[in-house]
This record gives sequence, structure tokens and C-alpha cells, in this order.
Amino acid sequence: MKTLKIISCACFVLASLTCMADNRTGINLYESGMYRAAKVFFLKQWNNGNASPEEKAETCYYLGEVYLKLNQPDSASFYYNKGLEASATDPFNKIGTSKLTLKELSSKGTLTKEMKKPIEESFSSAIKTNKKDVRILLAVAEAYAYAGDYDKAAEYIKQAKKANAKSGLPYMLEGDIVLYKNQENRGDAGTKYDNAIYFSPDLIGAYVKSARIYMPVNSATSLEKLTAIQNIDPTFNGHYQLLSELYERQGNMKLAVQYYTKFIDDKNYDEEHSLKYAGLLYFNKQYDKVLPVVTSILKRHPDNLVAKRLHAYALSKTQSGEQSVNAIKRFMQTAPKDRLISLDYQTYAEQLEANKQYAEAAINYTKVIQLDDTKKDLLKDIGNMYEKNHQSDSAIFYYTLYLDFIGQPDPAIYFNIGRNYYYMGTDSLNTPENRLAALYKADSTFTKIKELAPTSFLGHFWLARTNSMIDPEASQGLAKPYYEKVIEILLDQADRYKKELIESYKYLGYYYYMQADAIMKKNKNNPDKARNEFLTAKDFFSKVLELNPDDTVAKDAIEGIKIK
Repeated sequence: MKTLKIISCACFVLASLTCMADNRTGINLYESGMYRAAKVFFLKQWNNGNASPEEKAETCYYLGEVYLKLNQPDSASFYYNKGLEASATDPFNKIGTSKLTLKELSSKGTLTKEMKKPIEESFSSAIKTNKKDVRILLAVAEAYAYAGDYDKAAEYIKQAKKANAKSGLPYMLEGDIVLYKNQENRGDAGTKYDNAIYFSPDLIGAYVKSARIYMPVNSATSLEKLTAIQNIDPTFNGHYQLLSELYERQGNMKLAVQYYTKFIDDKNYDEEHSLKYAGLLYFNKQYDKVLPVVTSILKRHPDNLVAKRLHAYALSKTQSGEQSVNAIKRFMQTAPKDRLISLDYQTYAEQLEANKQYAEAAINYTKVIQLDDTKKDLLKDIGNMYEKNHQSDSAIFYYTLYLDFIGQPDPAIYFNIGRNYYYMGTDSLNTPENRLAALYKADSTFTKIKELAPTSFLGHFWLARTNSMIDPEASQGLAKPYYEKVIEILLDQADRYKKELIESYKYLGYYYYMQADAIMKKNKNNPDKARNEFLTAKDFFSKVLELNPDDTVAKDAIEGIKIK
């Protein structure tokens, strides 16, 4: 896993209406495009019974703006009107109510002069309260942008620039409008936000929006923008959410969690933020911290599927044995089938694998790929599951699919395929014909490994094993050159590869013993005719005893060779 990538399409960003310190944090959150966090902040302010009419009007206006950005115009209308109830002369809530009317009429078709007149009069009335107030002019510009009249919005932005040539607010709104019209124009929007910072170096929202623009393409610049906020206002913690996203993109889950925790600690978060936090904790493997977060959510919303999912994930990681499997299994059984995601099946498969339920694990890994075509690297894992479950034919099938997927030779996968052919070739339940066919396939597969990794002993070693099964009496000596090559490669690493060398020496000892026996039979059982072969066999069995003095097979073989 991963974060919500919200690029603000907002058409309006204002500074504080009256620069009231109490609302400054909420205004910064709003200006930064962090609308859900701003909503939480202003709802707390709404419940402040000690607020003055002007303070309440400001809070209502921002709640209206927030709900509008969250596509809840009815709620926006409610708060705009509540703001006018608190202060009938407030220009911003007047603009808010007229903005909704303008949008509604615009959506129905072309506006006539008669239809526009009362709206324009309302805007003019608001502007007359302070013709030089940039914020009022930009509120009207935003209203036209919200209705889709970008030319009219541009006129009021131009007026705002004239009203205060040193304000960065008009440029920030221009950046929002660029994204509102086309989110692909990120570069143009970024330029506007940088202009806003140039004119207003303390405009936190511009830094956040600029950082969001740069984040996918230039993380260093994005980090620079976010770090600057700390110097502007050390009490503002909203940017920690963006810092968390930045580090999550880089795969640094530790820092992602660290910064999101700072954002959460500021208390301006909602349920979606809590779920995001739980997800970050989970992917940072802090499973014990996930449970209280999602449990709290489930107490209020027991049917929240994401919370139930994370709860099951965390339980599966914190419990052991069959309980860990059952934790995710219960979720899989109770969740709507059409709402299950690839990670559900993958988490379930991982727990099944950990508990050695390999066949079921393979089935669920397969479902992951069916839901997410980018997870085809799991084909290798499916092969592993079938191999562990002793289903060699299925293992070979998925290993082969994995090779097709990566599109290049992989000695390790060829080894797995060859080994499974070998298992099939030595399975007594298979017919002799099928066993021999499997051994020949193993031989060709291990030959590829020998070619791909000529300095490795593995290809030679398993070719030796395979050919010793094809030629069990060693009459043709099919395994001989391969075991000899194994000895050549591993001789200097006897301590590490003792087992492989012992097997090689035993085979060669047996081979020469059988050669000697065949010569004796042709010469009336005269051992002198096979003296060299017997001595060679004895020499190899002696090498076995050098590595393992207690090897009874080698001892018995040497005892049986009477030639000195």
C-alpha cells in the first residue's frame, strides 16, 4: 500500500476575513485545500457559544465554502444563511448565497440579463462595503468560476490585483482555476502558486498547493515548500499530512507514519483521516496500534468495510496459528464478494501460507492476479505453494507462466521447474513411462541451468542426480561426467558442501565398482582383470570416509573390495 491523492480543484482561496486568531488554523487548512480537516475545525468553532456575531458569520462562511468544495451545496446553503442570521450585513455570506443561485441558473442554460441582474446587484452590494478589499473581489471571482464563467472571474481577479498589487491571493485563485478547468495543467497551476508565494511569502495555502503540484515530479522542491511552512507558522500542523504522503511515495513508511501522527495529534481529522492513519500504521507493521484506531471507528460505524478490513488484517498479524487465518477468513466470508480487493486475497493467502495450507494459499494468490494484473510476479509464489504441496505438475505450470511474464531466463526458476520434473520422475505413484518422460524433461531443464550459470555446481549436480535415475545401475555412466564436474567446482569448499561431495564420491565409487564387477563377469570372475576399477572405486569410497568417518555405506563398500 497507499494515500488519497487530492489535488484541489477549488476555485477560491481567501485569507482570513477579519484575521481573527481563533479561525486562523481553519482558514489555513481551507486555503491549503484540506477541506475535510477544515470542516472539522470550523464545526468545532460553530459549537463555540461565546463567539461574537462577526466570528460566527466568518465560521459559517467557511463552513459553507468547505461543504461546497465537498460537493454538498445544500449544507453550504444552510451555513451561508446561518451566517447572514448572525450578521445580516456580512458581505461574504451574501456572496455565498448568490453564488449558489448563479450556479443553479447557469446549469439550466444561458443566463439572461434579467436573470443576472439580482445576482450582480448582490455582488455589487457586497463589494461596496469595501471596494479595496481583495478578499471580497476574489469571493465574487470565485463565484463566477464556480458557475463556469471564467472570463468574468478573470475580470474580478484583475480588479483584485489592482486593489492590492502586493497580494498573492489573486495568483493563488488563478492556480485553482487552472486546475479546475484542466487538472493536467499542473505546470501552469504551479507557476501561479509560486507567484502567490512571491507576492505573499507568508501565504501557507500557496506553499501547500505548490508542494502538492511538485510532489509527483520533484520531491525535493515539494519538501522545501512544506518545510518552509514551519518557519511561517509553527502552530500549523496541516502540512504534516502532505509530508506523510511525500514519504509514503518514497516508500519510507516510518516517516510517513511519524508525520501523519503529528497531523492526527492536531485533532482536526475525520473518519477518513483515521482510516488513512490506520492504513499507514498497518503498512509500517505497527499492527498493535492499528486495532484501537479501527475499533473506535467500528463502534460508531460497525458496517464500515475499510475499518473491518484493516481490523481483520491487523488481527491476522497479531494472532498466531489458526487464529491468524480465521481473522481474515471471517472478513472474506462476510464482506460482499464484489467489494473484495486483491489485497484481501493476498493477505489471506499469506496467512494460509504461514500456516502451511499451501493449496488454499495458491488458490487465493491466483485470485489476486485475477483482480490485479500488475501482480503477476505472484505466479512464482503460486508455483512455490504447489511445490510445497507436492503438486509438481501445477508448480511447473505456474513457474513456466512466471518465466513468460518476466520474458527472460531465470536460472532459479528453471531450477524449480527441473526439480519438480525430477520429483515427478522419482514418484513411485507415476507409471514407469511417465517417470522416464519427466526425467528427460528434468535433464533438458537442468542443462539450461548449466548453460545459464556454468560456474554454479547446481546445474551439474542435478543433472547428475537426474541421470543417475535414468541409468540407475550406472551401466552407462550417464551421471559420471556431471558428478565429476561437481567435485571439480566444490573441491575447495569441502566444509560447506560436504553433503554434495559425499554424494558425488559415492556415485563414482559405485560406478567404478559396477564397472569392475562387469569386467570380472566377462573374465570368469577374475578380480585381477578389474584391479584398476576396484582400486578407483575404493579410492572414492575412502574420500567419503575422509568427510564422514562414520559413513556405513562407504565402510561396507571398502570392506567388500579385497584388492589392495
